[in-house]
Amino acid sequence: MLFNSVHYLLFAPIVIFFYFYFPKRFQSILLFVVSLYFYAIFRIPFLALLVFSFVITKYSVDRMEISSNRTGRTLWLNVAIWSNLGLLFVFKYLDFSIKVWNQTFQFTPCDPGFVQKSGILLPMGISFFTLQAVSYAVDVYKGVVDRAKSIFHFGLFISFFPQLVAGPILRASDVLHQFLEPKEFQWENLKKGIKQLFWGIFKKTFIADPISYVIDPIYNSPAEYNWVGMWVAASFFAIQIYCDFSGYSDIAIGTARILGFHIPKNFDRPFLSGTLSELWRRWHISFSSWLRDYVYISLGGNRRGEVFAYVNLFLTTFVSGIWHGADWTFVLWGTLHSTMMVIEKFVFKFKTIKNFWDSVPRFIQPIYPLGIFVLSCFFFRAKPTPEVETGLQIATTMIERAFTGASGLFPNIDWNLYALIGILFFVDIVQNQKEDRFDYITENPYILYPFCIIMYIIAFIVYSVTVSSPFLYFQF
Repeated sequence: MLFNSVHYLLFAPIVIFFYFYFPKRFQSILLFVVSLYFYAIFRIPFLALLVFSFVITKYSVDRMEISSNRTGRTLWLNVAIWSNLGLLFVFKYLDFSIKVWNQTFQFTPCDPGFVQKSGILLPMGISFFTLQAVSYAVDVYKGVVDRAKSIFHFGLFISFFPQLVAGPILRASDVLHQFLEPKEFQWENLKKGIKQLFWGIFKKTFIADPISYVIDPIYNSPAEYNWVGMWVAASFFAIQIYCDFSGYSDIAIGTARILGFHIPKNFDRPFLSGTLSELWRRWHISFSSWLRDYVYISLGGNRRGEVFAYVNLFLTTFVSGIWHGADWTFVLWGTLHSTMMVIEKFVFKFKTIKNFWDSVPRFIQPIYPLGIFVLSCFFFRAKPTPEVETGLQIATTMIERAFTGASGLFPNIDWNLYALIGILFFVDIVQNQKEDRFDYITENPYILYPFCIIMYIIAFIVYSVTVSSPFLYFQF
C-alpha cells in the first residue's frame, strides 16, 4: 500500500480509530494483522517472504539462546544472518550476478556457459526488513537486547506497517519493548504525529513529485539538453530523493507517533552538513548507524591501525552503494562516495587543514559535501531507456555534457517549484539552528488542525485524480 494514495488516507485513520478502541490485550494483534494486510496489498505472494524472514529468524535466535556452547550459538546466529542475506541476494542481486558472469566471460545466448536471467521481481521492503532481522539476531547474540517473547511479538517488530517497506530500520532495543506496552490515546502524540506526517506529505506531493516532471525528460534524453540542464537534473534529483525519502520517513514516524510509538528520526537536515561524513551521519540515519555497528565495527573499525581504518571505511561506504541497487551505476556511486570519504578522513587528520575548514563560514561549508552528492546523482538516477541500453551510458553522457559546455534545450521549470523548495530549505535552516523554533505555531491547535485538514483534503483530491509516483526507495 502506498502512503501517497487514497487507500492509505482511508486506511490509516480507520486503523488508528479502532486501535485505541480495541481491548488493550488485542491491540498488538490488530497491528500485526493490519501490517500483514498493508504488505499483502503490493503482491500477496511476497507476504510469504516476509513471514519466512521473521519465522526463520525467531526460530534461529531461540535455538541460539538455548544452545549450551559458543559453537552452537554461533551456528544459529549464522543461520539467522545468512537466511536473511540469502533471501536478499536471490531477489535483489541474483540477476545482476548473472549479468556480471555473462559480461565477464563475454558469453552470448549461443554459448554453453551463458546463463539466462531469472526475471525475479524485487519485493517491496526486502532491503529493510532483512537488515532489521539481522540486527536483531546480532543484538541478542551480543546480549544487547532480550529475545522477543513470542513469534507474534517478533513478527510485529519486523512487519510494523508504518516503516515496513522503506524504513527507518528499527533496532530491537529501541522499539521491541514498545510492542508489549498497551497504548492510550494522547493528544500530545496526535499533535506531534500529524505535524510530522503532513510535513512528509508536503515534501513528497508538492516537491518530490513535481521535480520528476522537470528531470525525467533530461535523464531520458540527455543529448537533447544543454550543460545547464545536466546540472539542473542532478541538483534537482538530489532534492527529490531527499524530499521523497525523508518524506516517507516523516509519514512513517508520524503515523507511529499517533499510535503511541516512538521511532528515532531518520533524517537530520543532511544538506546543511559541513563535511561528507557529516552528511552521511545525517542522511538515512537508521541505515548509516546499521552500517557502522554491523559492518564497520565487525570489520575491525579503527582498532587495527590507520590503514585498516581507511580500508574498513571504504568497504562500509561501498556496501552502502551496493545496497541501494544491483547495477554498475550503484557500484560507481558507492565507489565515488567511498573514495571521497577516505580522502576526507585522511586530509582532515592534519590539524592545519581541519582548523582552516572549521574557520570557513558555516553557510559556505555545505557547498563541498553537497557538490559531491550532486555529482554522484548522475550515477544514482541514471537508468536504461528504450534508446540507451544501460544506465551507465546515460550517466557518462550527462557527465560529459555537464563538463564540456554542451548546447541544447534549456529545462522548463515552474517558478512555483522554486518557491516550494525555498520553503523547504528555509524551514531546515531555521530548525537546524533551533529545533523548536516553529513549535509555538505548529503546535497551536487552532493552526495545526485546520492546516492538516486542508492538507488532507488536497492530498485526497490529488491522489484521486492523479497517480502519484511510488516512493523512490521502494525500488531499493
